[in-house]
Amino acid sequence: MLGLIMTKLIMLKICLVIIAFSIFGCAEHRVDTFQEWCEQISGEDLDEKYRPFWAVIFSVSFDGDAIRDDYTEFLNKLHLEKVGNRAPKMAWREGTELHLVNFSSLLVIEPEKIIEEWRRGIELSKQYKHTDPASKCLYGTLTSLFDSLHIHSMKSDTFGKNWTEEVTAIPTDREQRLGKNRL
Repeated sequence: MLGLIMTKLIMLKICLVIIAFSIFGCAEHRVDTFQEWCEQISGEDLDEKYRPFWAVIFSVSFDGDAIRDDYTEFLNKLHLEKVGNRAPKMAWREGTELHLVNFSSLLVIEPEKIIEEWRRGIELSKQYKHTDPASKCLYGTLTSLFDSLHIHSMKSDTFGKNWTEEVTAIPTDREQRLGKNRL
């Protein structure tokens, strides 16, 4: 009789431990910022960095739209600073298409120079050839989360009154490269 009671107590303890681990031993970290995404694509171990000491089961999830929004906001702020805040907006997104105003429109730089820099950066990223962490992060985010980059180059007449816009679309081939694994 005492053996049966002891067995039931042990079974109860085991069940309580399993329930405790199920409730309290699980944790998830949600990557939803450009900075954390850069940590991921640079090869940093997010599991090691964000796992709470008590978590038996741990997972990392990704919010693609939040990361895209944060990346777009970062580029907008960066480009607005480059042009001395002389424009209302320099970057925006439409779904998985990223749009940038070519800051050559507001500075004395040939538009094609800026377009070629982006084109070269995207191509190197698609081939995983960036060695500089900043370039890997900047272009890696673009090629893994966006389908295309649209660069809007603005030109004005001699008097600065009549403006024209030329849009250059650079595909990232994200769907072909990442298939169903894309965010």
